[in-house]
Amino acid sequence: MDYKITRATDNDLPLMQRLFYQTVTTYGSLLFTKAEIKIYSRLATNKIYWQKKFKKDYVYNAKMNGEIVGSFSMDTNGTIEYFFVHMHYQGRGIAKGLYQVLEEVAIESQISTLTTQIHLATRAFFEKNGFKIVKNAVKVVGGDEVTSYSGVKKL
Repeated sequence: MDYKITRATDNDLPLMQRLFYQTVTTYGSLLFTKAEIKIYSRLATNKIYWQKKFKKDYVYNAKMNGEIVGSFSMDTNGTIEYFFVHMHYQGRGIAKGLYQVLEEVAIESQISTLTTQIHLATRAFFEKNGFKIVKNAVKVVGGDEVTSYSGVKKL
């Protein structure tokens, strides 16, 4: 698998917006409520939001053949806002590569603790990478109970 992981730049913006929108509206339906999908879909198309995020946070992309196939965003406090691989490229080691870069960036930035919101679909990945999973709350969404989790890892 020949991919390269680099910090996001304004040149990545159109590809990032498209990938984020596609991920949220297709795969995201398995993870998010309809309200969350609506919010994240709007963010995907907000150019100013992404430009500010590229400057203030650590946003890295995995690219292959000129296409962004995975990405993560971590703030300066070590909170991982998102971490995903395009659904057509999962199972190819891209998430592992992205996570290695994420930890390297955190350590270089003197971030000692990583935190993130965990969904059932991502729980195993974060546990495998040393995160302690904490159950936050159970809420009813659309008649179904949804349990939210957080992940914490000391570096």
